[in-house]
Amino acid sequence: MRALWPGFEAVPGISPGTVVWFGDLTGFERKFHLFIQYGLPLPGRREMCRLMPEVRVLRPRLVPNPDAAEEAPLPHVYFDLSDLAGSPLCLFDPRLREWDGSLLIARTTIPWAERWLWNYELWEATGEWHGGGTHPEPDKEKAHA
Repeated sequence: MRALWPGFEAVPGISPGTVVWFGDLTGFERKFHLFIQYGLPLPGRREMCRLMPEVRVLRPRLVPNPDAAEEAPLPHVYFDLSDLAGSPLCLFDPRLREWDGSLLIARTTIPWAERWLWNYELWEATGEWHGGGTHPEPDKEKAHA
């Protein structure tokens, strides 16, 4: 991480076996301060950070837009109803296994987060999401459960 992204600082996570990085990425116009948490997979533990890197924008806060033409109120996030503006970013489709623990966060997650931020700024301006991706359809997901 340090070699590719020297501005990201690592600190031990709150839970055992986790690490948190704090650092800045720039979208089109603004600098964003990120929190990235990852923890070693442990039996019986299902926290997001143990399944995949958890990425949140700390500042400036994401701005929900319930009137956006697409992806309202926020594009490609895992909705955190206790803190909508702090919801973790959806950077890849876990069902397609686009990321696993053998991949370096510095080579995957951070570039994906940077691309997400570019698309977020465009979404803020236009209300349209140009970042691609898919969302599960709730009815189909329930049918397969």
